[in-house]
Amino acid sequence: MRTFFLLIFISLIGLGVTLSAIYYQDLEKSGSNVAVASIKLPYKSFIAGTGIVEAGSKNIIVGSQVGGIVKKVYVQSGDKVHKGELLFSIDDAKVRVNLPVIEAEVQTALTKVQSAKHQSDIIKKMKKVSASMVTKEKYTKLLDVYSEAKENLKLVKQKLEALHNTLKLYQVYATVDGIVLRSNLTKGSLFAANSKALILGSDSHNVKVNINEFDTWKFQKGAEATAFIRGNPKQKVKLSYLYTIPMVTRKTNLTGSPTEQTDTRVLQVVYKVKTSPDFPIYVGEMLDVFVKTAKGK
Repeated sequence: MRTFFLLIFISLIGLGVTLSAIYYQDLEKSGSNVAVASIKLPYKSFIAGTGIVEAGSKNIIVGSQVGGIVKKVYVQSGDKVHKGELLFSIDDAKVRVNLPVIEAEVQTALTKVQSAKHQSDIIKKMKKVSASMVTKEKYTKLLDVYSEAKENLKLVKQKLEALHNTLKLYQVYATVDGIVLRSNLTKGSLFAANSKALILGSDSHNVKVNINEFDTWKFQKGAEATAFIRGNPKQKVKLSYLYTIPMVTRKTNLTGSPTEQTDTRVLQVVYKVKTSPDFPIYVGEMLDVFVKTAKGK
C-alpha cells in the first residue's frame, strides 16, 4: 500500500514539473522581443532632431461668427474639400423667421413708392396743362412724399440684404483646397463661435524639426535633411529647407525617452516634404530627423 501511494506522489511531482516547464517555455516565447531594424545613417556628419508633421497650410481651425445647433454636416475626417465647398450648416430658424416679415415690409414700401410716383406723374401732367391748376405747395408736398417713399424703400431693402448676409453666416464653407484633418461635428450638437471641432489643412506636408539648443551652432540654413518613420526605419522621406523660426523656445513635443529633460530648449526649423512618399504620413506624426552638417562642425 505504501508503495502505491509513493508511486502516486512521484507521478504528481512529475506532472507538476512538466506543467511548470511548459508554462515557463510559453512565457519566455511571449516575452521575447522582435528586433527592430536600425537606422542607416544618411550623412557622415549630422544633427539628430525630432520632427513633427504639419499641414503645409498649418492647421486651419474652422469657425463662424455665429453659434448654434448643428443642422447638417456634409464632411467628415479624411474627406478632401475644395475652396468654397459647404462644410456644415447651423440652425438659422430664429433668424429666418424674420425673413417673411421684412419681405412684406419691402412689398409695402414698394407699393407706396408706386402710388407716390403715380400721384406725382398726374400732378406733373396737370401742371403742364395749366400751372394754376396745381398750387406750388401741393406740388412740393407730393414730391416730398415720393422722395420719402423711395428713401424708405431703400432702407427696407438694405434691411433685407443685411438679413440675407446674416443667414449666410449659418452656412460654413471651406476656405482652402485641402483635407479635413479632424471633425468632431455631429448633427444636433452645439457649435460655439470659437469651437475647434473642425480642422482643415492642405494636402502638402511640412516637418517642424526641433534642434537641441546645444546643437544650434552646428546648424546652417538651407541644410538638407532626411526623416525616418518611427517603427520602420526603411521608410524615409527627403526634406527641403523652408525657413527657420529665429527664437529658441521651450520644447513642448516630448519624445517619451526616459533621459529626456522637460526643460530642454530647441531651435525650430521648418522643412517641406520634398517628394510625396509611397507610404502615408499623418499630421501630428513624430519623425526622427537627421540634418546634414559640414564636416568639422
